[in-house]
Amino acid sequence: MWPAVPTLVSVRPRPAAFAGRDRELAAVTEVLGHRPAAVLVESAPGMGKTRLLAELAVRPEFSRIRVLRGACPQLAEPFPYGPILEALRSAGNRLGPLSPVAGALQPLLPELADVLPPAPEPLPDAGAQRHRVFRAFRELLIACGPTVLLLDDLHRADPGTGDLLRFLAVDWPPDLGVVATCRTGNSRVRTAPEVHSAQVTLGPLDPAAVTAMACDLLGVPRISAELTAKLHEYTAGIPFVAEETLRALRGVELTESALDRLEVPAALQESVSRQLSALPKAAIQLTKAAAVLDLPAELSVLNELAGLAEDEIVWSDGLVEEVDDNRYGFRHPFARKAVYDGLSASERKLLHTKAMHLPGQPLSLLAAHAHAAGRVEEWRYYAEEAADEAIAHGDTARAIDLLQAIVAKADEDAVGRLAKKLSDVSLRVFRPDVHLTLEKVLEDRPLPPAVHGTIRLALGMLLVRVAGRLEQGRAAVERAVAELSDRPELAARGINLLALPFDGLTPLSWHEQWMRRAREVHAGLTDPELRLALTGDRIATAAHIGDGSAWAEFQAMPDTAPSVAERVQLARLWCNLADAQSWSGHLDRTEKLVAEGLRRASEAGALYPKGLIEGTAVRLAWFRGNWDGLAEATEDVRARHPALGAIVMETSLVLGGLAAVRGEFAAARRHLADASAHRPGEGPIPVVLCAASVLIGVHLSTDDVAAACEAADVAVDAARRKGVWVWAASLVPAAAEAYTRADRWHDADAFVEEFARGIEDRDAPLAAAALHAGRAVLTNARAKHLAAATLFDTAADAYAALPMPYLAAGMRERAARCRLAAGQDDATAALRQAAAAYTQLGAARDAGRCHHVLREHGAWAPSQRGRRGYGRELSPREREVAEMLAEGRTNRQIADGLFLSPRTVEQHVAKVLRKLGARSRTDVARKLPSVPSP
Repeated sequence: MWPAVPTLVSVRPRPAAFAGRDRELAAVTEVLGHRPAAVLVESAPGMGKTRLLAELAVRPEFSRIRVLRGACPQLAEPFPYGPILEALRSAGNRLGPLSPVAGALQPLLPELADVLPPAPEPLPDAGAQRHRVFRAFRELLIACGPTVLLLDDLHRADPGTGDLLRFLAVDWPPDLGVVATCRTGNSRVRTAPEVHSAQVTLGPLDPAAVTAMACDLLGVPRISAELTAKLHEYTAGIPFVAEETLRALRGVELTESALDRLEVPAALQESVSRQLSALPKAAIQLTKAAAVLDLPAELSVLNELAGLAEDEIVWSDGLVEEVDDNRYGFRHPFARKAVYDGLSASERKLLHTKAMHLPGQPLSLLAAHAHAAGRVEEWRYYAEEAADEAIAHGDTARAIDLLQAIVAKADEDAVGRLAKKLSDVSLRVFRPDVHLTLEKVLEDRPLPPAVHGTIRLALGMLLVRVAGRLEQGRAAVERAVAELSDRPELAARGINLLALPFDGLTPLSWHEQWMRRAREVHAGLTDPELRLALTGDRIATAAHIGDGSAWAEFQAMPDTAPSVAERVQLARLWCNLADAQSWSGHLDRTEKLVAEGLRRASEAGALYPKGLIEGTAVRLAWFRGNWDGLAEATEDVRARHPALGAIVMETSLVLGGLAAVRGEFAAARRHLADASAHRPGEGPIPVVLCAASVLIGVHLSTDDVAAACEAADVAVDAARRKGVWVWAASLVPAAAEAYTRADRWHDADAFVEEFARGIEDRDAPLAAAALHAGRAVLTNARAKHLAAATLFDTAADAYAALPMPYLAAGMRERAARCRLAAGQDDATAALRQAAAAYTQLGAARDAGRCHHVLREHGAWAPSQRGRRGYGRELSPREREVAEMLAEGRTNRQIADGLFLSPRTVEQHVAKVLRKLGARSRTDVARKLPSVPSP
């Protein structure tokens, strides 16, 4: 019975976007504009020579002249004059006069039989006959008039084609431009002096061009910087490799590891196999050896593995090449993988066994060779040694990969030791797969209680980072602490984690019990890394709850440490303290901590703290009003850490806040739901409460007071249960506004005053500003307009000092509107200033609201310079409307977002459609990118 073969469908609807060759295309076009001209384009395989010719053929500069194309396919024996005959067979229309010599082409170009003169009698001398044919070609090319002749892959042409081009070069047709492509080193331009000539060498694409191809083929507006870098590394910037790789990535989740898991695309596999089969036997052996060895190596090492003589020189036609001084390897990983996948099982085993005995092999490669050779005991030994080396050098990801592989297959004597190593290193980074491995070890392996406790401790410390498993993780840690009663240093790690109050609704008072235990055990610790971990977490926790002594204690900490493990803890301290200082409102400190924390975490391999501080960085930018490109940067951070709950929540908060400012309330609600605005039981409480405050504002903006109060009730309850009032800073004015608009005066007054007591004597300037704002809201709700205006001004000054310019502008607006309500018409100047601040931030809806109030008070005047005429260009306001249309928003949503009347929006929409030439609202998205901004 025949085995079942799955159906495979490979569709190539169109080529990728042409990217990264604008300069080369412009240079060739420029030369061809001064005919007679000759251009040679050379490159290594796959660099896009054929695509360059295709783009040349449709250039508008050549729309009124003849463009002829011919190519040299890869054949066992090339056709005589193949590319030139292919090009000329379509040249039968609009020819100039031809002399009788052109008839010599009758046998070669039957397609032109009606336009060519009769064929002359053959000459008896072969050389004379060949000369006549060459003259006939020249005659026909002259008769074509203004012509661009594109000849592809001339390195595959027959010798006669080369001779013909050399003949033409001596007496070039006067209105002919030729562009020929070939492999690097196969030819060079030789023409008469009067011929404009150029030689262009195509190199790899830069990362920006690869990114453009990726966005086009994957149908996404952008990709992360990390994926861009990895794509460029994997494809070496070679257009053919990049395009095939990107096609294979369609439908795959776009993470950095996606490329590691990707099989070699079929077209690439075929290309590499074809190149390999064309090599001499010795070169094939060397290429296979390089594929097994993986890393670049000296030629003598490759020759030894391939079984070649030391002085034997082989040529690999671009598969294996010199990558640096006397070291040879593959240009990109897929070439190596394609060769490796083509090896038989016996070839692999033999070559890997030989590779184990080569000098100078890295431990990780020795482990890989032993594994592939089936040498299990040697594989376990080398893998553990390589993991230890990776841990010492801060290469966390490699260490985890190696340890996970051997833990799964370790014997009973080693599994506990290896699982502990995996547990320890896994805490530097967030890898969801690690906790699955540790859970399996705990379930399947009989282990001593202390080993159980060690692994359970690490498992719990990982689970608290997983969305939805906070309480399960804490329970595992608490159980592990009890199991580790005779291992105080390990138990100290669990005690320290239980002392951290940031996540969930467990009251601060519960955590404070563990804080006291952490201080007690700290005195007896001898491990410098563990002592540093507990000290750093104590400082960061103190800063979070507003203890002013934390900053002085941090400043007294050492700047560096001797071991990688200690440097990881210092990096954690900088990252955690940056988070704490941002929520307290010390934003200048935060900015410095973020920059230094990122550097330290990267150098130490502390990938988990590095991810967290990236979230802090985008939130800091949101706080400070640095909104240009912030949504894209935030999406980048989230895309790099899709399984890390804390980062998903923090980035969702920022995206929700930005959407709310733009008036995109549905999008804002979705993002804020991802930030757990409705579910405060999981995740970092400062993020949850801040997200709730934004959500309350969204509901109030749409006059849904009931929903605003419902969100406020959930958040206020969470703040009370947690008991860290500094974290409720953003919630206070929002909840007060919701409660007063619902006439829930007792709830509003009680919450603001409870907050005031909670932040008393705390080092938290953001909370202090929020208290002024909350009291201003209460005062304004009681129609005490002038008193409220003073409080709003005080709050504005406090927010501006942080600085948090959006909140400061909001307080300025509220103060001005209070004064206007009290009959002080000169407050319009302050309202204009608030509108200008909003405009500078890009908060068009808020600025529109201010302008609306100014118009009501007769205080809105157009610029004295008069309104600029934009002609066929979109005005700034029309572009805003166009971008909203492209997002699929209705007129009502646009009106809400820009604080305009529906009638005004209708007029703007009509102008946008007319100026873009769009047939409908849905056509705007396609038309908009090509329209310049004024």
